[in-house]
Parts: sequence; C-alpha cells; structure tokens
Amino acid sequence: MNCDNQTVIVKVNSSKDNMKSSRHVKRRLKSVRKLRNSGVITLDYIQTARNLADPFTKGLSRNVIDNASKEMGLRPM
Repeated sequence: MNCDNQTVIVKVNSSKDNMKSSRHVKRRLKSVRKLRNSGVITLDYIQTARNLADPFTKGLSRNVIDNASKEMGLRPM
C-alpha cells in the first residue's frame, strides 16, 4: 500500500496508542496494524507527486493529472 503521509506510516508502525482521536480512527488504525502484522499489506512511502490516487481524491492541476494518466497507461485527452 502506497502512502504519501509519513505521519500515518509512523503511527501504524508504532505500538503506542496515546493519540487523541475519535473511536473510528482508532479502530481503522488497529485494522491496518493487524493487516500489516499478518503480512497481508506493507506500507511504503511514495512522494505526493508520484501518488497515482491523488487525481481521484482531490483537485489538481492539469499537468499533474496528465502525468498521472500517462503513468496509469491511460490515453491523453
């Protein structure tokens, strides 16, 4: 699993549960930790500029969308 948020990666890799978060965030973090510990997923840092999921989740400039489309193998418009 690629992630561009280094804080999340540190929290998943840490065994401490001293953060002030809502219950659903703690539950989701626990689920991701369990998957990582069982070897189902690994968390890898990826730079924001190379994150292919960004065009689907936020508004970006045309150049960034075009580059992500090319990386995914999509035809340019």
